[in-house]
Amino acid sequence: MKTAALEGDLRRAWESAQELWGVHMHDAELRPGAGKTHGAPAWFRFPPAIVVDPRMVAELGGADEMESVFAHELGHHALAPGTRLDSLKIRHQLARTLVAAGATSVRDDDVAMLSNLWTDLLVNARVGLLQRRRDGPGEPGIVRLSRSLYRASRDTGGRLWWVYLRTYELLWDLRPGTLCAVQPPPAPARRATGATTESPLERIPERHREAEQKLREARAEAERVSRELAEATITRPGLDADLLAGLVRTFAGDAVSGALRFGVLVAPYLVAERAAGASMPGGECSADGAPPGAAELGRVLADPRLREPIPVPEGRSPGAARSARKGAGQALGVARTLELYEGADQDAVIAAWYRAEAARWVRPLTQRAPATPAEELPGPVETWETGDDLADLDWPATLRAGGAVIPGITTRRRSYLADDPLPRETSITLDLYIDSSGSMPNPRSGSPAVLAGTILALSILRGGGRVRVASFSGPGQVGGSETFTRDAGQVVRDLALFFAGGTTFPLDLLERRAEGHGRATAEERRHLVVLSDDGLVSMFGAGDPDRADVAARVRSTLTTGTLVVLDRSRRVEPLAKAAGYEILYLETMDDAPRACAELAEVLNG
Repeated sequence: MKTAALEGDLRRAWESAQELWGVHMHDAELRPGAGKTHGAPAWFRFPPAIVVDPRMVAELGGADEMESVFAHELGHHALAPGTRLDSLKIRHQLARTLVAAGATSVRDDDVAMLSNLWTDLLVNARVGLLQRRRDGPGEPGIVRLSRSLYRASRDTGGRLWWVYLRTYELLWDLRPGTLCAVQPPPAPARRATGATTESPLERIPERHREAEQKLREARAEAERVSRELAEATITRPGLDADLLAGLVRTFAGDAVSGALRFGVLVAPYLVAERAAGASMPGGECSADGAPPGAAELGRVLADPRLREPIPVPEGRSPGAARSARKGAGQALGVARTLELYEGADQDAVIAAWYRAEAARWVRPLTQRAPATPAEELPGPVETWETGDDLADLDWPATLRAGGAVIPGITTRRRSYLADDPLPRETSITLDLYIDSSGSMPNPRSGSPAVLAGTILALSILRGGGRVRVASFSGPGQVGGSETFTRDAGQVVRDLALFFAGGTTFPLDLLERRAEGHGRATAEERRHLVVLSDDGLVSMFGAGDPDRADVAARVRSTLTTGTLVVLDRSRRVEPLAKAAGYEILYLETMDDAPRACAELAEVLNG
């Protein structure tokens, strides 16, 4: 589409907007007519770029306030979200609140809209403050622009839009009724549910009576949860607008943390309005739709702010508070995370999620040997973002970037080349076999076994060791890596392989991998761990009698051999002990992460 020249009054407005923020950026693009395609008169994208449709701005009545139009878009780069990483983190926080509010799916357009509303509030509040400081008494340009832009939607939006506009009135000290009606619109009607008529239990045939009783109990529990969810999503527009104005002032410098509180207040409105088929006026001023890469996913999901407990806002019922404390939506599960990052490499999403979940359990498992100087190949300097590990902060590079230390703006971190030589390989190796039969939890729905394997593997890797993973199920169903690796992403991808077949331990693979190995020594420690729920008698020859002695022979080449199993019948115990293997029994598979964290400490000696 043809672009227009940035000159005359538009050039002066652009320069004034940059001076207002104290930043300098390459010229904005003027694209007359592009706004109708995008659905907004102006938008920003990453890498930093601003596009404005001056024709659409004029049609909405904002032609005299082009400085405020430019200042608003510059604010998205200077304040919120500021960086692409923070933009992804804000979206993640808002997805958590949608799930907690009862959304049946994490829709990209819902997350994008809430992200846009939150960052717009932060930016417009700051623009108004900067214009008041510069111009003195009188109405700031951003307020005059907002009067024009929101005039058409004043009485057409739902309760969420009313709360949004009322928040601006509170932030800018405007008289009630300036941007929206004095009173909020009525709540959308809830869908009626028909009452269930139950026959007396004595009329139910005796052979079905127990099943019917369980069904009724399950139905009663579902109704109780539904009532608590309804209480949790009760909205109070007047109070919520006041609370939002306070959030904007409090979290002006931390949009990621503030997004969680913002979402808690507004997600119930959106869930209710979507259920009633309502739509929101306006468009989004973000055009960054590129999915995150593996490195970005790792940095986003590693931010501890994305696992903060979801707060219960003022005015919510005790039942809602209890529901929140039970953990619904506290951290976005792997299935919801895959849904949120649908356009990204799904294997990379799974690997990043399990690594982030495992981080709190991991302790480096190291070989006790004399230290040697580490060789490093430094890569380019990158921006150190709020939420990154403080140890990664490169102070010399940060101080060279500017006189003032501004987190996420002038702070720097040193990257390292992906193909750097191994600084020093320790002699710790871990052969990790994980059961991926149909009786094990699916990694895409959340698997404690995969999380446990990740904890164990990362403990080895962070200590300088190497890991090799084999995922097994029925005969011939074996996947993973042939060689030991220090690539954490590859290790987790191998752990997340899922066949959903039977359970047959790959004795042929175990035998082949042990060929040529002598006994383990103090200088070369070899560990083997098997994670399974049941069926490990096949590891000791059940179904393959010709290889009944393989496990015992391989054990003689290992420092330790451990089976982490959910085996209530304990059929494998005599076989494992006879072959020299230790057994860690699990009561439920949910115990596996803690068991493997403790096992890592034991292996460390």
